[in-house]
Amino acid sequence: MRPKRAKAYKKVMQFYQQNHGFREPYQILVSPEFVLEGAAKKIDIVKALEEVVGGRVRLFISHCGIRDVRTEGPNRDSAIATSKQFEKRRCPHRTPIAGAECTGEIVGPTNQHNYCVATQDDELRKKLRKISGMPLIHISHSVVVLEPVPKQAKEESLEQVQVKMGLPELERKMIKTVKTKARDAKAALAPRKHTKGKKGKGPKGPNPLSVQKSKKTKVAAKKATGADAKKATGADAKKATGAKKATGAKKATGAGAGAKKAGAGTKRPRDEAQDSGAPSAKKKAGAANSS
Repeated sequence: MRPKRAKAYKKVMQFYQQNHGFREPYQILVSPEFVLEGAAKKIDIVKALEEVVGGRVRLFISHCGIRDVRTEGPNRDSAIATSKQFEKRRCPHRTPIAGAECTGEIVGPTNQHNYCVATQDDELRKKLRKISGMPLIHISHSVVVLEPVPKQAKEESLEQVQVKMGLPELERKMIKTVKTKARDAKAALAPRKHTKGKKGKGPKGPNPLSVQKSKKTKVAAKKATGADAKKATGADAKKATGAKKATGAKKATGAGAGAKKAGAGTKRPRDEAQDSGAPSAKKKAGAANSS
């Protein structure tokens, strides 16, 4: 048992000792449902109850409860073996009744024998909570649990202490009124905490770790990205080279055209002589032969 839980249980039992006269060994009246649940959860009931109340115990079960334990069930044998460790508590029923109902009748309206009751029956626990000095024990999620002291029981024990001190009824009422007003004022001044709404129990999203892509996929994606980048770089380089070549060819073509224009504008000396009408050498030779 955890230390914090053991400390809380110790305070509960101290309250019952101081205000209702509980003493060791504690008398625990066990209901058949509690025995069957303990057998199903494989709990050592005797040891668990000793740890819960923090002392020696005497365990009782009624004859009606024994009859319920011995009925057919999945954990019948282990439940019977456990119930044999308990003392038999006589009940006035000649014809057996339900074990939980019999347990409630044995406790009575005031629990004058100072019984602790271990039961799994919700209706019986609801009924016994109305009794001020009534320790209740049940099993929750394979753990034996001792219920805390009800608020009503604390108020009744405080009134009993005030009566023992000799306070008149008028003063007791005044003290109760003042405490109530002080508690309400403190609650009004305390800052309210904004509590988030509880999430529903619907289906949740997938685990992000299980959704991650595998490393092989990542490597393949990286390789594909690298190949695309290389292709894109090669294509850009080719485009740039082609653009440079085209630019060079245009420049060369422009230079050739300029040279042609320059040649057309600048005439040779021979051409100039022909244009000026000077006789050529051939013409001169023909004239000499004729003479």
